[in-house]
Amino acid sequence: MNSLSGYNPLFSSFGTLLPNLSALLSSGNLLSSASAASPSQNTVDSTQVQLSGLGQLLSSLNVFQNSLQQIYASTTLGALSSASSSNPAVASVTASNGASSASYWLNVSQLAQAQSASTSFSLPDSASTAVGSGSLTIATGSYAYSSPTAATSFTANGSPVTISIGSGNNTLAGIANAINVANAGVTANVFQNASGGYQLQISAAATGQGNNFRILASDSDGNNTDQNGLSRLAFDQTQAVGSGQNLTLTQSAQNASYSVNGASASSPGNLGVQLGYGVSASLLTTGSTNVSVNPDYGNLNDQAQALVNAFNTLQASVNSLIADGGALQNDPIAAQLPLGLNQQAIASYGNSGSQLIRLSQIGVNFQYPSDYGQQGSLSLNASLLQSAYNADSLGAVNLLGGVAQSLDNYANGYASYDNGSIPLTMSALQRAQFTDSLGLGAAPVSDTIPGNLASLAANQSGATQLSAQQISALAMYAMVYSLSAPYQVQALLVGQGLGIGNGLSTTA
Repeated sequence: MNSLSGYNPLFSSFGTLLPNLSALLSSGNLLSSASAASPSQNTVDSTQVQLSGLGQLLSSLNVFQNSLQQIYASTTLGALSSASSSNPAVASVTASNGASSASYWLNVSQLAQAQSASTSFSLPDSASTAVGSGSLTIATGSYAYSSPTAATSFTANGSPVTISIGSGNNTLAGIANAINVANAGVTANVFQNASGGYQLQISAAATGQGNNFRILASDSDGNNTDQNGLSRLAFDQTQAVGSGQNLTLTQSAQNASYSVNGASASSPGNLGVQLGYGVSASLLTTGSTNVSVNPDYGNLNDQAQALVNAFNTLQASVNSLIADGGALQNDPIAAQLPLGLNQQAIASYGNSGSQLIRLSQIGVNFQYPSDYGQQGSLSLNASLLQSAYNADSLGAVNLLGGVAQSLDNYANGYASYDNGSIPLTMSALQRAQFTDSLGLGAAPVSDTIPGNLASLAANQSGATQLSAQQISALAMYAMVYSLSAPYQVQALLVGQGLGIGNGLSTTA
């Protein structure tokens, strides 16, 4: 006869028990049918419905708060600002995130410019007549000037670049191309003068009085500073004009000079000149202009619509949960939430002296719900928003941001994971659900043996032996269940041949 180590061989007397037990064990539910229909089970089911509904509500509130926080950040960090210039020919202006509403009077007295020099000679063509051969060493840096064309010293910004000039690139066009591809901090250009001849112009790549250049020639004719061969391109302002300073200076390097609201300033470049925090200008010519930084209507309209959309999306979610048949139909938290949101939408807000204190004044209108207890909705009237913007752009922006912050604070009282009413309620419900579940699995009704176990024992017959897994499962269930009714359950099992004692043996 087959035997199972650790179990009583009398299990072989369970005949028709096998199919019944297999069905019982494979179902995953060892509770009696009477227990499954108990009031405690109904309590667990209703708690689960409420937990699911609160979870949906919490998720909707989190999405709502995320939208509100983006709106509030946009208004408080100046993302709604734009800048304009009363004289765009003098300067174009931009405002970045963080720019506050302001006005700047900009006066440009001098533009920044790059040092530039040209050959003092001209050639009849740019691509066939040779200039000379050897090498040119180019460095960028700053001169210590004693006059516009004379300097006592030169300080390089970095390592110089040496360019070889030979038969393949010794024309004006060839030299210009060699300089440009060398990335030496200067640019070269061949131009045709009024007489029809061709000349080479070399300019610093960057503007500003500290961005000058020096060109030293190593001429294959043996003279590096004269007016013959490649040395004609030498340009060193510490040397004499015509003897080492052979290019003709056509434009001196200089900084831009300007004033902002009367305060003088300078810049090595004409682009990105800072007028104030988050406000910059590109200087185009000398002259004056008034720069105004104000909220941008297009961005304001987008943020107002975002508030409307976020509010109405939450509305749809809450209304479905608290409607008849909804998961939170009788939940007090869900019933209170929309009432408070409705009040927030029509409330008055302090606005730093502005007359705009209600959403309806900037075109964000509230529609009352058709059913009591439900959440209302918002709509945007673009014409009213435009009128409010024209009259008080900063007040309109501040009101929108203030309402977004207030709605976020209100929602946080429900949704905060630290002390929000929804997470706290869900935690309490989960603890109660766990307690109810333990009760379902432990306490038999009227201290009786569960019906499914009694049925198995009463209908045994035959000689089919249970598997080790089936025996183990039934024994474990019996022991757990017997914690509540130990005598009845153990007596039943022992009486039917299931001995669970200390004298376990193996039968061959």
